[in-house]
Amino acid sequence: MYEKFFKINGYHPWREVSEDGYIDYPVRYRKGGRVLFFNFALAREMELIARKHPSHMNHQLEEIILKTFALRILNEHDWINKKTFPKDGLEDRLYMATRYLQAQHKNKQGKTSGDGRGIWNGVVKTKTMTFDVTSRGTGATILCPGAQAADGLLKTGDQQYGYASGLADLEEMLASAIMSEIFYQRGLPTERCLAVIDYKDKTAIGIRTALNLIRPAHLFRYLKMEDHDGLEKSFDYFLRRQETNGSLVLQRRGHKRYRQALVYLAKVYAKLAAVMEDEYIFNWLSWDGDNMLASGAILDYGSIRQFAAKHDKYRYEDVDRFSTSLNEQRYWARKIIQVFAQAVDFIVTGKKKNLKVFDDDPTLKLFDQYFLSTRQERTLARIGFTPQQINKLTARAPSKVNAFITTLNYFEDVKTKQGKKVVADGIDHPPVFLVRHILRELPKFILKHKIMDDKNWPYLSPEQFCKTMAASYVNHHDLQLTKIRGEKAEAFQRFYRDLICAVSPKPWGTLKVVAQRSSVINYPYRSTGDGLLWIVKEAIDLKDKGDIQHFQEAIDRFIESQVLVPEKWKPIKPSELKGDSTKARLLNMIQRNLELFNENI
Repeated sequence: MYEKFFKINGYHPWREVSEDGYIDYPVRYRKGGRVLFFNFALAREMELIARKHPSHMNHQLEEIILKTFALRILNEHDWINKKTFPKDGLEDRLYMATRYLQAQHKNKQGKTSGDGRGIWNGVVKTKTMTFDVTSRGTGATILCPGAQAADGLLKTGDQQYGYASGLADLEEMLASAIMSEIFYQRGLPTERCLAVIDYKDKTAIGIRTALNLIRPAHLFRYLKMEDHDGLEKSFDYFLRRQETNGSLVLQRRGHKRYRQALVYLAKVYAKLAAVMEDEYIFNWLSWDGDNMLASGAILDYGSIRQFAAKHDKYRYEDVDRFSTSLNEQRYWARKIIQVFAQAVDFIVTGKKKNLKVFDDDPTLKLFDQYFLSTRQERTLARIGFTPQQINKLTARAPSKVNAFITTLNYFEDVKTKQGKKVVADGIDHPPVFLVRHILRELPKFILKHKIMDDKNWPYLSPEQFCKTMAASYVNHHDLQLTKIRGEKAEAFQRFYRDLICAVSPKPWGTLKVVAQRSSVINYPYRSTGDGLLWIVKEAIDLKDKGDIQHFQEAIDRFIESQVLVPEKWKPIKPSELKGDSTKARLLNMIQRNLELFNENI
């Protein structure tokens, strides 16, 4: 029944790209694990389990998951300090730790950096798709940031060097599994988690998968080293996988193929940047292209946060530096496209030119166009318009759309009077207004007046308008109604009316649709970064106090309840919160934390 798991054995076609692109590690079986979370829907897509397999763990399935993924590498420290290792049937297997650029390494050519705590388990092929599969928390490799300080002899579990223990924290892996699946079900481009293996010491192994797990950093490494052959082979490998999976159609041969690929990359990166900005998703992008997938998708949820509002002054504090901010993600996504333009030119001409030569590359203008159009469409979707209505508005009323977005941006950008403050993992300057609140409540207010046309359109007073979307933590100084703020509140409502009436001269029907959709899209109890952290922390405290199947079911229901898409949403019902079952207790805890942290970063 589960024979496809046996094909996940360490072999991966990336091995054929370059002998210098990875380091091989033997492995041994790590005992004592159990499967805490398994993504049954994803496993069905990967054809690892039958299409009609119940979403229920059984002994045979858990055993095969553990045999496949409960692994610990034998690293350089192990080989020097041990003479023999127990045989467990894995003696002949080798697993890659791949090399790629990482900004936190002293070497900026990717000679010492890459997978610091993970291995590539292999590929899974279905009738139509090929998936990459990797694991995190499998031991310290020589490519992690602390390896240079430790002179390469890193003992797995040693915490004295930064980012060098080789282990993964259970809270991080479970949070990554939950958030990535919520994002995927919402239609956001992202990696996904197949399983989380739990150990009694609160460490875990997280199994990550996507149709293509290659990062820009894998490819840029060859560019920085001026390795033309390695760059061409790695880029060709990436493109072939995209073509095989149906994500991309290119000319079969010739230099035009690479220019077409560059156009594709500009579009998907512009979409990713626009989605993250619109959804208030923080992702630490940088020049190295490390924290994202080359296909233009979100990667590495250890550095991902979703905010309740536009916390564009938030910066994560790492060991020796602060992260980029929400607004800067567009700049860095664009910069990565510029580096891709440099890489493509190097492949085609054989000569590496200075990056500044590509300041005006045509693909950057294309990136800007797609960013703005995607951002525009996403904002209209947030209001509650259907895809058909969005197409109509962008085609026939672009000036009205832009006028509304400009006013919305004004309110998103207003910050508290107290200024910047220190938060648990960095700094932040909180916004005064939660725009999602007014987008949800405004159509309800208008509908109460039962208008049939644009005459006698009801308006909230500027005071009530601002109060409706004010964050609970603001004070009267933050809400002081200045002349310009009052004018903006009135303008916001006028422009909103213009959009509704531009869809149909009879706004009642449009407003009903918008109100219904907006109540889901702008649901007040969305999972924020802080909220998810506390949910996971408390869930882990409860995991050993009840039925493990109920734990899985509660996590699955939490994910479903956060897929805030009108056609998909499955809110948690009051009846599910009754009783003393493990599932009911977990769902009550989840709901409590969502309400408590719904305005947080």
